[in-house]
Amino acid sequence: MIKQFIPSRVCVKCQGCCRFIEADSVWRPLLLENEAKTLVKNKESAHCITQDKRICLFPYKNQDIFYCAFFDACKNKCKIYLKRPFDCQLYPFLINRRDKKVFLSVDLNCPFINESIESKSFQKYASYLAKLLTSKKYRSILKNNPQVIQCYPEVKDIAELDL
Repeated sequence: MIKQFIPSRVCVKCQGCCRFIEADSVWRPLLLENEAKTLVKNKESAHCITQDKRICLFPYKNQDIFYCAFFDACKNKCKIYLKRPFDCQLYPFLINRRDKKVFLSVDLNCPFINESIESKSFQKYASYLAKLLTSKKYRSILKNNPQVIQCYPEVKDIAELDL
């Protein structure tokens, strides 16, 4: 599991994570191959995974908002938080493709990021994460799971990743 930057007491409390304005949002979580296989084996979770290894989003109570299939809106909690996918562990950090380059980026819509982006702790964590993602283990994971490298709009690139 990836060391977290955002404290768990803060995570998902802002009403932003795990909620989407479009059912096919580029922001919805992508799964690594092994994560998809594990979730598909679980009969309760199999219907929550799309063919392109994304977590399904479901409309919430006739509102114009869609929730991650693993998000419990009543409790404002992730049902699989301790075993959440790699993409969710990274967020609000993202692996972002720009042309032929790959960047570690951050979603500026996260309130915690906006409060801490200039801090030493943010810089230290970003350095840790860039180093981790370019390690042999994660290079292999990313090479075998190119679907997790997306083109995200309106994010801040913080480090180019040499994958």
